[in-house]
Amino acid sequence: MSTNNKNNSDFGFFIDQFARYLEVERRSSTHTISAYRKDLEQFRNYLSERKKVEAPRLSHWDRSMTISFLSFLVKDKYTPRSISRKLSSLRAFARYLIIRNVLTVNPTTGIPSPKMDKRLPKYLTQQEVQQLLQLPDCSTYEGLRDLIILELFYATGIRVSELVDLRIKNLSLTKGSIRVMGKRKKERIVPLVRKVQDDLHQFLQMQKARNGTEPEYEDYIFVKENKEPFTRQQIASIVKSYISKITDSDKAHPHALRHTFATHLLDEGADLMAVKELLGHSSLSTTQIYTHVSIEHLKRIYKQSHPRAGKRK
Repeated sequence: MSTNNKNNSDFGFFIDQFARYLEVERRSSTHTISAYRKDLEQFRNYLSERKKVEAPRLSHWDRSMTISFLSFLVKDKYTPRSISRKLSSLRAFARYLIIRNVLTVNPTTGIPSPKMDKRLPKYLTQQEVQQLLQLPDCSTYEGLRDLIILELFYATGIRVSELVDLRIKNLSLTKGSIRVMGKRKKERIVPLVRKVQDDLHQFLQMQKARNGTEPEYEDYIFVKENKEPFTRQQIASIVKSYISKITDSDKAHPHALRHTFATHLLDEGADLMAVKELLGHSSLSTTQIYTHVSIEHLKRIYKQSHPRAGKRK
């Protein structure tokens, strides 16, 4: 593999440079950068073991080593989806190094991604959503907080990382909207239904009474006892504890409510482009998966309702 003199540096050095590039130039989220770094560090460790060196270099990385790594993942029982994601991380890293004139040959070229079964997003039915939103005890501070977390996921379709980052300054209860900072620092305005506006107003009043001070402009909306914002994992745990009470465990995560938001909108006739903007997708192809979900839903309704559905003469 052809490289220039820059690749005499440790492989890990360029992982750090790549992470910096994602943060500053691509404006990627912390979660995205962490996922890339995790995949690349795993490959670096694999190189270290295969080459029997403590600090592998870029010169150790070629196409055959990429294929060897993927074979290792298959033998180690990784799913096709996980393997595909790790290969995507390596591809992105290689493209970055070529752009920076660190590599002259891409060590991932011509390596196909593993075939994956088409997996439609899991979502809740409207009846399940109604049951879910009745679970929190809204007479308590924690119960009202949990209700609003569930409502925001379902009523706005925001990502868990976006909910964690919500601050007082992002709210506009008079206009009935929130300003969301999405992937790559892309902002979008999402409307709030009246019920969520009222619940948020009540929650902020409870916060004021609880803390003895008015919430400040830069304050996070969802904070723990020590005033620190919740982590993504902590929010996911709250959501899981409620959803697991009313439906299957594979739906018990915040993203299932985002899927539910999009699916229910399309079921009710919403325009696909409008749903794309509300979700903050950069590409319409990402949003189109929900049309498949909606079509499958219509097929089930048809089979259940039409007197001649599924019958043959």
